[in-house]
Amino acid sequence: MKQTNTIFQYAWEYIGNSGRLICTPLTDRVFITLTSALHIHKGGSVRGISGTGKTETIRDLGKVLGVYIVVINCSKNLDYKSLGRLFSGISQSGAWGCFDEFNRIDIEVLSVVAQQILSIITALSIGSQKFVFEGNEIKLNISCGIFTTFNLRNEGCLELPDNLKSMLRPISMSSPDTGIIAEARLFVEGFSNTKILGKKIVTLYALSQQQLSKLKHYEFGLRALNSFIKYAGDKRRNNAIMPEEEIIVLSLIEMNLAKLAVADISLFKGLVSDLFPGVETPTTENNKFTYIVENQMQLLNLQITRHLAKKVMQIHETKISCHCLMLVGNTLSGKSTCTKVLQATYNSLAKDIESGFQLAKDYPINPKAYTISELYGEFNLITGKWTDGIIPNILRVVCADEKLDEKWIIFDSCIDPLWTESMNSLMDDNRLLTLINGERISLSEQVSLIFEVEELSNTSPSTISRCSVVYFEYDEIKWQPYVKSWLSSKSDKTVTEELKSLFDKYIQKVLHFKEMNFCKEPVEISELNGIISLCNLFDSLSIQVNLSDQENLSRLVELMFLFSLIWSLCAAVDEDGRKKLDSFLREMDGTFPNKDTVFEYCLDVKNRSWIHWEDKLKTGWKLNLKLPFHHIIVPTVDTIRYAYLIESLISINHPVLLVGPAGTGKSSIIKDVINRLDFNIYSHLIVNLSANTLSKSVQNIIKSRMEKRTKGVFAPCLNKKLIAFIDDFNMPLHDEYGSQPPLELIKFWMSYGFWFDLKTQAEENIKDLLLLSAMGLPGGGRPSISSRLQSKFNLIFFTTPQVC
Repeated sequence: MKQTNTIFQYAWEYIGNSGRLICTPLTDRVFITLTSALHIHKGGSVRGISGTGKTETIRDLGKVLGVYIVVINCSKNLDYKSLGRLFSGISQSGAWGCFDEFNRIDIEVLSVVAQQILSIITALSIGSQKFVFEGNEIKLNISCGIFTTFNLRNEGCLELPDNLKSMLRPISMSSPDTGIIAEARLFVEGFSNTKILGKKIVTLYALSQQQLSKLKHYEFGLRALNSFIKYAGDKRRNNAIMPEEEIIVLSLIEMNLAKLAVADISLFKGLVSDLFPGVETPTTENNKFTYIVENQMQLLNLQITRHLAKKVMQIHETKISCHCLMLVGNTLSGKSTCTKVLQATYNSLAKDIESGFQLAKDYPINPKAYTISELYGEFNLITGKWTDGIIPNILRVVCADEKLDEKWIIFDSCIDPLWTESMNSLMDDNRLLTLINGERISLSEQVSLIFEVEELSNTSPSTISRCSVVYFEYDEIKWQPYVKSWLSSKSDKTVTEELKSLFDKYIQKVLHFKEMNFCKEPVEISELNGIISLCNLFDSLSIQVNLSDQENLSRLVELMFLFSLIWSLCAAVDEDGRKKLDSFLREMDGTFPNKDTVFEYCLDVKNRSWIHWEDKLKTGWKLNLKLPFHHIIVPTVDTIRYAYLIESLISINHPVLLVGPAGTGKSSIIKDVINRLDFNIYSHLIVNLSANTLSKSVQNIIKSRMEKRTKGVFAPCLNKKLIAFIDDFNMPLHDEYGSQPPLELIKFWMSYGFWFDLKTQAEENIKDLLLLSAMGLPGGGRPSISSRLQSKFNLIFFTTPQVC
């Protein structure tokens, strides 16, 4: 095979019926540059921004010449020995090595790699059949080649050393010829009027990039364009009667609305109507699928809302077009809920063989709870021993399963280059994970990667471009549906009607008052988080109070509701905010006594009224001389008030987070509550976190108080419930991207009920564990915790104790 002055023998490597790249002038320039580099016994270095086709162009050149290509996704975990083994294999087999994002490798490793590549290039230049590599004499196949890609915009990437640059001939891929690519891809997918349609689509994506909001997850590059055309092609084949322009418009709406913010939807639709005038957006409703979605929402005790059902449909449609999916949105915006509904929908539809749907199983993991070595495996340079990682173990399990069932690997954490850089080749069309021991795991067609993330501030553009995005806006999720679902779980309809009227009477007014009067929350909670806390506290009070007594039931329910309201939505504000809310609540309910604030009163169930916390203090308190001095708690209004709240929430097994300035008695009150619990039912554990606490330390401490019940199931000894008090909850330092690994591990357990054994990578389900936590105010060396973790707790703010 000839190109310019270069001649190559076709290598006859079996490639199979694989797709080919669309040839453009840019592709020709890269081919000429790389073949010229091979001719003069050099390597090639393709540079450019993400999504310009660097890796795919190298792979396509290999297909043209019939050469086997090994794509290696580079990361900081690669060491010189791992790379040396790869170079040795490439040299002896005659394959090409494409080292994707080569500049992510540490500079110390690159200096050694330069010598390794130099020895190969020198042997090629002199025409040797054998040469000495890393101290061993090996055979040399002259058809071998070394190519690298270089991403110009990713964080954490380095410039290559000068001696390494001289061995790799550079070529820049600045911007792809999207017009030519779109026209050719449309023709391949079966469209006829490709020239006009291609120009309109490229223009629309360019205008969207310029005019829509500059949100981090918006991606209108080449990868997004290719995904859209593939999706439109599937629509074309399934709807042969529908006009082509209608198919394009329908595909544009379905592929892009899912990732747009509400404010951008009307603008995007306006751009579509301008470029496709007179084309009405056709409606293609899947009534059966929608019916099953709504039915599963009812079975999960969820309210059928238009927004939630639409998001479930968007996840379903987006997942069809791409095996990598990002669900982006604030805490409690519905990401996990929609995933569960979609999974339940698939499992329901799979019962009908003719439906075409398969069972769906999820495999969740929080990568930020573990180190990179624990995630991907570690190769010990001294002993030569390989320790497996959690992600490769999960991939082997799901890819070895030959059933047609869908497998969803759910990455429930923030996304940053620390752990995603090793997955780039897994997320793109290669669908391949390369480990540093040389193992390559290919992702099967039934496996999808789903990322649940709050925001993408630390995510590289190359990672975002590899995924389809469904965007969840918190403002679209109101608190009313949650309350309706909670009320529907109540058996007493009289209580339900009373509570419904109380929610209508108080909640919106209190929320509006807090916002308008700037009631400061030292640790901010969302509206929905506050409502959930209210419902949990009311449930705990219901256990203590007999609501079957119909005498003056309405007043009793209102008192319980007000008490729950005060210590949920109103409990997170500071002292000034409490004074403002005190005045407001007294205006709405005039039964509070005049003395002190509403926060100083608790329920008097017998008299259906309020009683001061002082009246709860026992007279004649005596000092227990057997207790150490630092364990003595003198009962005060503050101690009995907060102890009552903690004990109430313990009764329904709900975790509690106490927040307040240092010296307000948070730790002492929790320890006092723990000491007063029934030791025949409860055991306890105290864990003090520090800035240097590791997630595996927290895991080992908790696990040390557990015993194995059955395979993969651990529970406290002697069939008790374990209460773990975690003090200084926010003390662990943030990593360079703002995560706290010990807290990420705790959040993962609270969400899914298990974590991974670090030796066997097996799931360990942890039962009968309840968390009580205390932390100081963020600032002064104490970082804030993630809102996703905070939403798992009932938060109570500690004010400065009263001086007696």
